[in-house]
Parts: sequence; C-alpha cells; structure tokens
Amino acid sequence: MTGPSGDYYTINIGNNNNKNNNNNCTASCDSDKKSESLVVVSSDDSDPQPQPPLSLINDYSKSFYNICIVFLVLFLSESARGLVLPTTPSYVETVGGDSSFLGIVVSSFSVGRFISTILLGYLSSKLKYRKVFIGSVGICIVGSLFYCFAYLNNGAAGRTILIISRLLLGFGAGTLSAVRAFIAEISTPKERTTYIAWASAVQFFGFAITPIIGSTLQLLPMFYLIPPISVNSLTSPGWFLTIFNIALLFILIFQFSNPKKSILPISASYSKIPNIEKDQLKQQQQQQQQQQQQQQKEVETSDLISTTDSCISTETSISSANSTTEVIKKQLMDGNDQQSLIKMLIEDKGTLKSLIVFIVLNFFVRGILGIFETLGTPIYLLLVDDKDDGTSGYYFGGMGIVGIFILLGISYVSKKELINDFWILLTGNIIIVIGCAVCITGNLGWVKFTIGSLLIWGFGYPLAQTIIVSMFSKTLSSTVGKASQGTLMGIIGMAGSLGRIVGPLISGMMFTDTVDCFYVFFFSTCLAVVTLIISFLILPKEIKSIFDEIYYSVKSLIYRKVYKTNFINLNENVDDLI
Repeated sequence: MTGPSGDYYTINIGNNNNKNNNNNCTASCDSDKKSESLVVVSSDDSDPQPQPPLSLINDYSKSFYNICIVFLVLFLSESARGLVLPTTPSYVETVGGDSSFLGIVVSSFSVGRFISTILLGYLSSKLKYRKVFIGSVGICIVGSLFYCFAYLNNGAAGRTILIISRLLLGFGAGTLSAVRAFIAEISTPKERTTYIAWASAVQFFGFAITPIIGSTLQLLPMFYLIPPISVNSLTSPGWFLTIFNIALLFILIFQFSNPKKSILPISASYSKIPNIEKDQLKQQQQQQQQQQQQQQKEVETSDLISTTDSCISTETSISSANSTTEVIKKQLMDGNDQQSLIKMLIEDKGTLKSLIVFIVLNFFVRGILGIFETLGTPIYLLLVDDKDDGTSGYYFGGMGIVGIFILLGISYVSKKELINDFWILLTGNIIIVIGCAVCITGNLGWVKFTIGSLLIWGFGYPLAQTIIVSMFSKTLSSTVGKASQGTLMGIIGMAGSLGRIVGPLISGMMFTDTVDCFYVFFFSTCLAVVTLIISFLILPKEIKSIFDEIYYSVKSLIYRKVYKTNFINLNENVDDLI
C-alpha cells in the first residue's frame, strides 16, 4: 500500500493467465506488463476516478486496416456512377432511349440509394457494420450483372433491365450513411472534419476520377464470354464492377471486423455524454465501485500482500470485470433508447433548425451536381461533334483530380484549425453559383462549358459537400450523441439522393439535344443562389458577432452622416456604453 492518499488497485480485465500469479505483486504492478487493466486511483478527499489504459482506448477506434476496407466499400459504391459516365448516353441510345430516358437512368441510381440510405443507416445502428456492408456489396454484384445484360434487347425489355440494374446498384451504394456513421463512431468532434474530408476524397475519387477508367475500358477489344454475352465498350464497366465487388465481398467476409465499443471512464468522456445520462452513469459507476471494494475486502489477505513491494493487487475475475463494463455500456445504450430522438429534437428548436438546414443544403448541392452529371457527357459529345467519342471520361476525370487536391487541402486546414468550417462552406457555395451562371447562354461553347464544369466539379462541390456533412455530424455529436448517427446520417444522405433524383429528371426534360442550354443552367443557377442564401441560417455565433459588429458600425456611420446623431446599439453591454 502506498499510503492513504495514493492507494491504488489493479483490476485485470484482459488476461486470464495472471490467475496463477496472485502472490506475485511485482508482476501485477509492473508498468511494463502487457496485460489490459483498469487502474483506479483514490484519495481521502476525492472520488475514485478510473484511468483508462491506452489499449482500452485503442479498441474503440479499431485498426487502420478496417478503416481502409470501409473506404474501399465507399469507393466501389461511388464507382458505379463514375465508371458508366462516359458510356451512359450511348448505352441509352442502344436500348432505344432518348434524352428524357437518360435523365431517368441517371436518377434511378439515386432512387435506389434514396430507398436504402435510411434503411442501411438505421441497420448500422442496430446491427453490425459487417452485415450491412456484406449485404450491400452482394446487391451491387447482382446490379452489375444486370448492367452487363441490358444491351441484349434494344426494346422495352432492355430499357427495363438497364433501369433495374441502376436501381440495384444505387440500393447497394446506400452504404454511404453507414460509412459516415462508422466514421462518426470512431472519431471525436475535433477529428470529424478531417475524417469526413478523407471519406469525401474517397467518395469523390470513386465518382469523379473513375470516368478515366471508364474511357480506358472502351479501348479493350470486344470478345465473347458465352455467345451472345460479350465484353464490349458498353458492358465493360459492369464486368469491372462485378469482379471487384466479388473480391471486396471476400475481404469483408474473412478480414473485416466490427469496431469494439469500449466504454471510457467519466473522467475521459464525461463531457461528451448527454446531460440526462450523466447523473445516471455516475450513480451506476459509484455502485460498481462499491461492489468492487466489497469484493476486495472479502479476498484473503494471503492472496493480496507481497512483502517485497508496498502495493495491493486484487485478483478480480475476468467475468466480473467484463460484466461491469457491459453494465455501464448497457446503461448508456438504454439511456439513448429511453430518450426519444424526435422528442429531443422538438424540445431543442435550435438544433432542429440546424439539422433541417443541413438536409436542405445537401438536397440542393446534390441536385446541382446531378444536373452536370446528367448533361455533362451529352454536351461534351455535341461540342466534339462525335457521338462515338469516348474521351469524355478523361475530360471530367481531369477535373476530378483537381477536386481531390481541394479535399486534401480541406483535410489539412481542418486538422490545423486554420479557418472556421462555415467560411469553407460559404466559399464552396459562391463558386457553385459562379459555375452555374457562367453556362447561362443560348450557344454554349468550349470555354464557358469548361470553366463552369471545372468550378462545379473541381472546386465548388468538394468544398460545399464535405463541410455540409462534417458540420452536420458535429452538430449531432454535441446534441444527440453518437448513438443516432446512423439514422440521421441516413436522413441527410436520403436528402442528397432526392436531390440527385429531381435534378437529373428536370434537366433531362429541359435538355433539347443542342448546345442551347439557357434554361437548364438558369434553373441550376437559381438552385445555387437559394443554397447560398440558406447557408447563412447556420451562421456560427462567433461569426455572427462579427457581422453584427460590422452592421452596427455601418448603421452608426449612416446615422452620424445623415441624421447628425450617434446611433446606440442596445445589444451592447451597458458598461461599454458608460
């Protein structure tokens, strides 16, 4: 024993082999021993506070290997959009479709994702991530095979199969919400933007860079697998997705494991637990500590004391320690279940407003990108005057590379905390407005089309989309906690999918198969302006105070110049006025 003010006990919870070492206090107290333990430090004038071992904290974030697998799931999900981008117009024409049907094909992917996003987000909160990912990848394999066979019929049957394939691929790609929930679960709010930026880079890479692969696949010579089934310029993206999704399925089955949610002590995570749960958790922990102390008194003295070292080592069974952890874990989970999420949001009007604004922003930003996704390749083919040209993937993929560097820049800026997230969001929305406005013309040419596409694909969308998701997740963590991240991430993902349904459908109907795109891009510009205005509804308090100060300064200047009097801001502190 080290004395009344520094007594400590070591409760072994991770190594059953220490059972035969009860009388060896040195082995139990050795700081270099690689057994997982929870050290409780107590004093006469303070409550015992658990000090978490590093291994217990690391269990929560899991391994880097699992994170890479999750990013691979996200990459292949988004590749189902990017790979087919250069060839979708030609495929639609092969099965007898027009520009309106092209909009339906593009939006059908988002319809599938719209249906599955909330479902998979909810399941990721209730089931294990592994099951959700395996199921979604299996659906993607089926959808990829349907895509490979649609060309065999150039009538209604072929068009139906093509739409079904896109629906299935979109449904399987609904793991975006589960991926974001996984990231939210393994990261702290401070790390959230960095993690989201990396995930957005992977997502953007899958969508914006893979068109280069799609164009490259068109260079492969056509050959038959089993006549009449062939691998050609139209079906090669489908076969590519099939092969790699099968490989990913085996990786998930044999290599991926779910993160272990270790419950951290109150001293380490107390501030991150909702206020309603804090008292319950503290009472539960005190009860567990009293039980442990009672068990310690019942242990025979001969099994505890070692004369060579002045320390006490209590050999508590693994099952008892694990049950303690499970009880605390269950207490947290039950607390979240008992507290209605809807009721919480209704009571907290400010949080509810912020969440609604983020959902609306995601809808508009995704809708604008959906317009460029739908019409980008057809307009490119009109400008090159060659319907069989397959180089559009290199064109848009090059812009995607710019977006990757932008996302990496966001990650660096967020990690260094160089600028508030709101300014990044505002910058992205302004760039989107400029990119859409540039293309408002009756005779769209190369220069305006390239500038507008680059501003949207390479700059505006990466900036705005990443920060919308990151700020949304941070708002959740500071209010409802991490337990509902899967469901609410599913809701914001659903809003994005809905935007990508509406955008392509409307733009497909407005497109006239000519370079006269005035009304299409006027519509997208209106959406962009609305998005920019809505952004100011989530103005952070520290930035709002700056705007208020500027506003009152300008107003005071006007009063002095026009009315020859001083303007008094009643919102200022009275002491400052005196």
